[in-house]
Parts: sequence; C-alpha cells; structure tokens
Amino acid sequence: MSLEGVVFRPYRTGDEEAINRGFNEVFKTSRSLDEWRWKFPPAEGGRPIMLAFSGNDLVAHYAGIPVMFQIGEREVPAVQIVDVFSTKAGRRGFSRRGVWVRTVETFFAEFGASGRYSLLFGFPGKRALRLGVLQLGYDAMPPQEIASFHREPGGARTSVQRLAYRAELVGGVEPRLDALWRRVRGDYPVAVVRDARRVSRRLSGRPGVTYHRFVILPRFSAAPVGFVAFRTDGGVCRWVDLVWDHSHPGALALVSHLGARLAAAVEAGYEELWLNGDAAGAERLVSLGFERRPEPNGLVMVARSFDPSLDVTALDGRVFITMADADLV
Repeated sequence: MSLEGVVFRPYRTGDEEAINRGFNEVFKTSRSLDEWRWKFPPAEGGRPIMLAFSGNDLVAHYAGIPVMFQIGEREVPAVQIVDVFSTKAGRRGFSRRGVWVRTVETFFAEFGASGRYSLLFGFPGKRALRLGVLQLGYDAMPPQEIASFHREPGGARTSVQRLAYRAELVGGVEPRLDALWRRVRGDYPVAVVRDARRVSRRLSGRPGVTYHRFVILPRFSAAPVGFVAFRTDGGVCRWVDLVWDHSHPGALALVSHLGARLAAAVEAGYEELWLNGDAAGAERLVSLGFERRPEPNGLVMVARSFDPSLDVTALDGRVFITMADADLV
C-alpha cells in the first residue's frame, strides 16, 4: 500500500503532546508529560526521536535514550531504543508495518549512519523481534537472552562475609560513583557506563517512582566497593541496578541482606533482578538463595552498530545487563 502523504521527521518542540497521547493509547497507560520529560531530556543535537505524520495525525514513533557505552577501553555514544509504536491512525490507508519500518529506517539514517551514535540497542519482545530480524538487522548481534533471577520470601541465605561491610543510602548526584566505576569497570568490559551522571539521570527524579540507592563500603574504609538500587512498589522488590568489586564478595552478600530486609519490610511477594555479563555475580546469587528463571516477558537484548570499527558479533554473551538498562522499572 502507498505511503504517499506520510512525513517522516525528527522530533520538534511541541510534539511531546501527540507522542505521549499516542503512547498512552497504544500501551493502555496514563503516563504524564512530566514523566515523558524525565525520560527524554534535551540532548545535544536534539532528542533522538523519529516520527511519522499523516497530516496532523502521528502514525509511528521510534525513539532512543542516549548513553555512553563501554567496550573494553573504548567508550562510544550509544542510544537505547524505547517506546516503539504505531498509532490507530497508522492503520488507515496504508500498511502499518510499512510505516513502522520506514520510520525505523529514517531513524537509522538520521541518528546512526550519520555518525551521531555508534551503537543502537534495545529489549524487544517476541513480536517486535521477529519483524526486526526480518527487516531491520536486529540480529546483527545474536539476540541475548536475559538472565533473570527470582527469590521467594524467606529464601535468603546469609553469609558472615557481609559483616565486614556497611551500606550508605545515597541520593541525587553521588560523586563516589565515579570512583566506584573506575574501580569496577574492568569487571564489566561491555556495559553502559555507570558513573555518577548516568546513575543520577536514570535513578532519580522520576515522577511517582522511588529508588532506594545504596553505596557499599568496607566497614573501616571510605572507598566504595559496590552500588545497588532497589524499587519496592507493586508487591515486588526489584534489584534495579548492581555493580560490585569482584574482589569483595562480602559486598554482594551485604546487598543480598539489604534486599531481603527491604522485601520483608514492604511485604513483597518476591525479589527479582536481571544480571547478564557477570558470571561471578550470578553464581553468588544462587548461593544466596536466588533461582534463575526465564525472563517473564520474553524480552531479549539486540544491538546494531553503525561504526565500521565496532563488530557487535564480538559482544555476543559479554554484555552486562541489569533492569536499569531497560526502561521497564
């Protein structure tokens, strides 16, 4: 079917009302404009958002959140793909699939092939993955299954190693996270950079959502050896983000203790987290009472490179992933 009359263009100031209205319509939710502004703050060169309009009607939307991505000693500008949708208006008079694919291709040209972002990644479900593999190169890197972990109330196992460590609740921009990331980045050679700026941007200021953020330190030291963020609403205690110095296993034991205490305090039905690209952490989680389970929404991670010097096939199985890398919590 013809796409005649459809205009594909990047976001302009004022488009947010149509975008948020379309998002709420498609996903049956009631996200506020304040939350949209939190999720998509101004970016140098403009927000990486591509839109398709038929007249005054928004018919498709493909957007990203800028991050810095570490691959060994190299850091590259990347964008995490989020909020992909077509609206009801996208079903009238032309192929909805055609509009969506053209919107994505235009995004790739504007924000990827242009050199602005070297790497695009996201977490599609099964339906979006099928179309992405067929037409959009979503399998440039073999899709990564999510390592999801689950712990029932009362299932935590204790370790005396935790007694050598302490936790401090932190908020806002926490400068010690820059020192922590420099310390642990070698344990996470393929990952979104988790410095103070990234943590503040992702895990504070979200309307209606509270994240409990802790820095982990040795009992008699001021040098941080771990960081964890929890979210405890909705009857679940989620470990949203986690990094730790792998030479300090007691730091992870203390994080486990904190998670169990928080879950009990809010009477959570269970604890859960994602943890890819951290084999040592995954092994210790099992020893602390967690069970590995399939990701309940069937999500996987995909990535595509627009930098000829960046081979995403070499990232297969190496990418560090927590829930903070997606936008679901």
